[in-house]
Amino acid sequence: MRICYVAADVAVPHYRGSSTHVYELARNLAKLGHEVHVVARRVNSSQPKLETLDGIIIHRYQRGIFFSSRRSSFSSDTGARGSYRGETSTLLWRSYEAYLRTIFPVYIAIEVARLVRKYKIDLIFERETSFGAGAMASELTGKPFVLEVIGNRVTRLQVRRSKKIIAYTTGMFEGKAEASKVVLVTGAVDTERFSPDPASREEVRKTYAFGESPVVGYVGTFQEWHGLTELVAAAQEVLHARPDVRFLMVGPYYKETEEKVAAAGIAGSFIFTGPIQYEQVPKYMNASDVLVAPYNPEKIESTEQVRKHGLGSPLKVFEYMSVGKPVITTNVKPISDPIQDGVTGYLIPPGDSRALSSAILRVLGDREAAGTIAAAGRRSVIANYSWSIVAEQLQTIFENVVGPDGKRSSS
Repeated sequence: MRICYVAADVAVPHYRGSSTHVYELARNLAKLGHEVHVVARRVNSSQPKLETLDGIIIHRYQRGIFFSSRRSSFSSDTGARGSYRGETSTLLWRSYEAYLRTIFPVYIAIEVARLVRKYKIDLIFERETSFGAGAMASELTGKPFVLEVIGNRVTRLQVRRSKKIIAYTTGMFEGKAEASKVVLVTGAVDTERFSPDPASREEVRKTYAFGESPVVGYVGTFQEWHGLTELVAAAQEVLHARPDVRFLMVGPYYKETEEKVAAAGIAGSFIFTGPIQYEQVPKYMNASDVLVAPYNPEKIESTEQVRKHGLGSPLKVFEYMSVGKPVITTNVKPISDPIQDGVTGYLIPPGDSRALSSAILRVLGDREAAGTIAAAGRRSVIANYSWSIVAEQLQTIFENVVGPDGKRSSS
């Protein structure tokens, strides 16, 4: 089957979770023998417009049509979290948002329609954040359309045009007429890339002179709802009991957290690496003795949208578990779904720094028990949460929509 995966807002490849999701899903569909074309975001002029990686064909388009966005957060490797909106007048920002929802998706739709005809595409699969470009291309070409929903920017055209809707949380379409189209799937992890690696562990620990110190690791984009305030508070308690502990903080936009650490007087116990290329991330996870993801959804600015639509699948938690490390995360669905507390990981209440510090000290105080739980966690993701499993699920859905012979099913 020839598939066009429209993810025009996402840079591929990239270290962000959205990029990982698109790249891994496309790569694993290609491994099943499908010809996969990914329509992705071109961040700057140094990126090739057309590239083949890991068996997938990537077509890149810049948001400005005739110019690349100079303020793309995908191209920023600084520690500070920039905001195009914060640096721009309300009128200009609203004009830009209107452009992204109108002119830009029409442009992408025309390009996708061109790719459909050129490569004889059988099915259009759109990530919802592409503002309906895939749905429009489906209208233009008559090709069957499947929608993938990650967040809350779904358009009426996308819902109407879709034969099936792939969703990662139950609340997204609950009680709505289109609920009959929804198929629930889960996020996943590359269990080969993210695997135990003693050599990488020693390499990274030597780089940062950790010696025999126990290391608590965090990997992410340092958003406040990731529980970073709670992590800093928990670190103070942990260091009071175990001054030898070190905290390895991996990812971009870390400046605000770094300032909080300095204000707490514990900067000497923290390492901030900045952004790391996706293929290098497992090394840093392996260097840690426990990995934390203390999400606190109440700190998401659009909490009403979270209550209405839910959170996405916790890719980071899957990756943590896959490298065979004990994982501490919060007891909030669907984040907690892959964790059986005390069996495959540890769950704590969101926003509870004391529970977090207690869990960290518990892991570090009983390495044997933590190792048993970590091994069980890895076995669980291999059995239930690999990208190959998700790709096989989508393959079945796509074949039901298109038909095994490439012709659209009447169902």
